[in-house]
Amino acid sequence: MRVLIVGRGPVAQVLATSLAAEHDLTVAVRRRTADHLLLQTARLRFGRPSALPQTRRVGAVAIDDDSRHWDVVISTAPLGEPSVQALLAGPSSVIASVTQVPSEVDVLRELAGARPWGLIVPEFLAEKGEQVAWWCPGRHRFTTAGPAREMLRSLPASAKLARTTTLSKPLRSAATMMPIVAVWQLCGFDTSPTRSQVQRMAAVAAEANAAVAAEFREAPPKPLPARTIRALLAMLPQLAPMNLPRYLSAHFGSHTPQTVQMLDDWIRLGQENKLPVSELDSLRVELTRNGGQ
Repeated sequence: MRVLIVGRGPVAQVLATSLAAEHDLTVAVRRRTADHLLLQTARLRFGRPSALPQTRRVGAVAIDDDSRHWDVVISTAPLGEPSVQALLAGPSSVIASVTQVPSEVDVLRELAGARPWGLIVPEFLAEKGEQVAWWCPGRHRFTTAGPAREMLRSLPASAKLARTTTLSKPLRSAATMMPIVAVWQLCGFDTSPTRSQVQRMAAVAAEANAAVAAEFREAPPKPLPARTIRALLAMLPQLAPMNLPRYLSAHFGSHTPQTVQMLDDWIRLGQENKLPVSELDSLRVELTRNGGQ
């Protein structure tokens, strides 16, 4: 199939080098300097890159070029950008995004119209250096959801690289983890947060997860205990084969507006379903004051 990936960041490059070789793959970039790009990614194992990095030569088009037809368009860029929306609204058969932001899922659904659409959610951490280095703690690199989930799952080189799930699962996963990350960001990604900070993480995650669950008419979730959160935060830097605080600071520090958008969405969903959102609202104010939009 003719596949267009919007964006060339670390996630886009891992996605590109994970797709089956028979697909005709092109990347849409903001500043095109050549007709083709050479992408190289390496999986981190035991603190060092794999001996066999994956390399792929792909076509390149400008992000504002919406004149061509694609079988699949996958955006790794924010869906609020007009040029991204134009590509997704263009003459393609299937559209997808890596987003876990509820309002962006609504935009994707609207842009799709009668066409199949879906989510491709990365299950790895990736950072850019001389080449993109990435770490996947589980078996699967991607989870796909939405009406086109089965087709999207078939795109990678091996069926073992991706799994399918219901649409609510990746949104509830983000509602569990991202509030924790947001509070962690406020304390500088300290691997030994205070008791009050961990309790706040648990309270904010509980509000966000409850709001998403209510939107999908699912049973109220069991809150994640503060002691479990503390154990996870202490364990993660020992497991990750990268400088995790540095990675999180660089990655989420540059994506604060997206985190704020998630908080806005959870607050809206909570209010619409008559649920408490005071912890979410307080976190949104503080995160915005410390560098959000």
